[in-house]
Amino acid sequence: MTRAANFLIEVETRVMNHEPSFAVVVPFFNEERNVRAVCGELRGILETMLPGGEVILVDDGSTDKTWAKLEEIALTWPQCRVFHLSENQGQSAALLLGFDKSVAPILVTMDGDGQSDPRDIEKLLVKLEGVDMVVGARVVRQDSWLRRKISWIANSIRSELLGDGVSDAGCALKVFRRDVVGAFIPIRTLYSFMPALAVAAGFRVIEEPVNHRPRKNGTSKYTVRSFLLLPILDFIGLEWFRTRRCPGRAMRSLDEHLAIETLGEELYRRAVRRWAAAICLIGFGLMLAPRKQGEGRTTQKISLHRAERIALHDFPKGRLGSVQLSMRDDRLTWTIDVQPPASADLREIEIDAADGHVIAARVETAEEEALEAAVEDQHGHPRRLVPQ
Repeated sequence: MTRAANFLIEVETRVMNHEPSFAVVVPFFNEERNVRAVCGELRGILETMLPGGEVILVDDGSTDKTWAKLEEIALTWPQCRVFHLSENQGQSAALLLGFDKSVAPILVTMDGDGQSDPRDIEKLLVKLEGVDMVVGARVVRQDSWLRRKISWIANSIRSELLGDGVSDAGCALKVFRRDVVGAFIPIRTLYSFMPALAVAAGFRVIEEPVNHRPRKNGTSKYTVRSFLLLPILDFIGLEWFRTRRCPGRAMRSLDEHLAIETLGEELYRRAVRRWAAAICLIGFGLMLAPRKQGEGRTTQKISLHRAERIALHDFPKGRLGSVQLSMRDDRLTWTIDVQPPASADLREIEIDAADGHVIAARVETAEEEALEAAVEDQHGHPRRLVPQ
């Protein structure tokens, strides 16, 4: 029996017992122009593809009409509950409130700005079998160049030093078991450090490519302070916490959460703030420093397995063809052929082997593929050029 079938059986069992099999927690802050579209799309996906779940919508102290619109939606959506924070406390506080209000054994998080694609929830739920957390990895980021640059630097440093094994910890779309919540501590940048905290507590974490969409309405709530300064401060505290925590023990009580929060504030006052400004200056200098052409783009960080998953993102039932790893325009590049279902033509996908983003994708006809194969065979080149 497939993992998808097992999951659907579990969902049906919980529906019969009137228990939510999972809960989707969505925080909102001043998103009045996105509320209806986000909730409407999510409701359609859950009612047609994933029955048996509940939805927790949390208004993080919005100053516009977000709260009123959420309340209006909840009136006609029995599976939806709405909670309101009296003042803006940050995305992490809203998520923790949502986790606390649900008793579902599986929790799903996504953003309220419309950039998360709820159609990916089913895929992440199925992947949860055998692990404790599945983190979405945005294949093609629909953000500004500066934000993508900062995110890439932060993800590289965090993954290397905290050892969480994921490439996009800041992706809002995550699925995890309720037990994992006990590993979280209430810091403002919790959304970026959930995988690291889960791994430090002994939970199994994997990632899965997901879709990412451009923001249609409103503006991003991230600033330099929330996107760079606070993560640096929290990173320092988490590195200390990760090395000092009791192995395999997740916090269970609110008192323990509050104790860690108080400890974090004390650490900030006594040590971290003395030299945080220096770290920020160094980080900005490294980020903006001119680089030689091709520098940093010739190192392979994306494995063949990861590259193939990225190539199959738009064609999950497609067939993989030839694979080649080569230098193109001073860039180490994966070139992977994918044949979509019921199509004679191939899709040639070029993927940056350094950061995993899709460089180009084009249609390759059967005639072009045959000619390419003949040329390669004539020169004695193998069809799968992947270094061992």
